[in-house]
Amino acid sequence: MLRRLPTAALLLAVLLSGFLVPGDTSFAPTDVVFPADAALERARQVAAAWPGSEPEQIWRTGYYPFPPQQSWLPTGIGNNRGAFAALLGNRVDLGTDFPAPGGRGTVSFPDGRTLSLPLTDPRAHYEQYLARPRDTCTSEPCNTRITVTAVRLATRPQVTSRGTATVPVREFDLAGVQEPYAIVAVDSQQPTGLRYTEDDENLPAGISDVSYAYRDYDNAWQLKGELGPRNCAEALPGAVYETADVLVLVGRTTGRPGDCETRSGRYPRFAFARPLGDRVVLNLAGRPVLFPELVPES
Repeated sequence: MLRRLPTAALLLAVLLSGFLVPGDTSFAPTDVVFPADAALERARQVAAAWPGSEPEQIWRTGYYPFPPQQSWLPTGIGNNRGAFAALLGNRVDLGTDFPAPGGRGTVSFPDGRTLSLPLTDPRAHYEQYLARPRDTCTSEPCNTRITVTAVRLATRPQVTSRGTATVPVREFDLAGVQEPYAIVAVDSQQPTGLRYTEDDENLPAGISDVSYAYRDYDNAWQLKGELGPRNCAEALPGAVYETADVLVLVGRTTGRPGDCETRSGRYPRFAFARPLGDRVVLNLAGRPVLFPELVPES
C-alpha cells in the first residue's frame, strides 16, 4: 500500500491541475476557470506561433539575455552617499577619452559555443546611461558630481536563454569609487516587437500580462508570476495554456483598482499539468518570461 501512495498522489495532482484538450496536445487547468474566450484564443495563437518563429530560433541559437540591457553598479557604492546620488542622478562628468568605436565582441555560452556580435559605441553608453539630463533630484545630496576616469572593455557573466554566458561589457572607472560601473557592450538579438500587453485594448477586462515568472520553491508543479507593472488590481490564481513546446501564462485580476505602492497580491501562482522540461514559458505578448536558471525541478 505504501508503495502506491506516490503514484496516487501524482495522479491526483495531475487531475487537479489540468486535463488534455481533445484533439490536440494542449492542457488547460481545471481548478481555475479559464478566462474569457478572447484570452484563451490569444494564448492559443501565441502557443501556435512560437515553434519555428524568429524569436524561437534566437532563443535556441542566438543571444537572448535577461535583462536585455544589463548594467552593474559598483559593489558597495551605496555606502558612498555622494557618489551614489550622483550616479543615480546622472551627474557624471567625463575625464577621459573613449576607446575607438567599432570592433566585435564574443559571447561565450556554457556548452562551449560562441557568438561574435558588433560592439556598441562606448560614447552612446555614457550619454544614454550616465550623463543623460534629469529635471529632478531623486536621491540626496543633490549637488554632488562624479567623474569617469577610464573606459575599457571587459567581460561578465549574464543570464541568457542558453544559460549563463560570458559577455563583453564596458567598464567605467569612477573617481573615488573602488569598482567600476559596467554595462553590456553588445545588443540583444531578441525582437524588439515583443512588449508587455497590459494596456492592450484587445485583452478582456480582468486579464493581465505577466512581466516575468520564477520558480515556486514550494511546489515543482507551479510557477509564480509578476503581473504587468501598470496593473494595480488584485491578482487571482493565474491560468495556463500548455502545449508540447510552451506554456502561456494568463494573468487574472479582479479588474478593480488596487494599491500600486505595496504591490500586494500581484504575484499569482500558475499551476501546470506535467513537468515543465525544456518548454518555454511565454506571456500573452509571446515573450519568454522564465529563463533556464529559474526553471523549476520536475
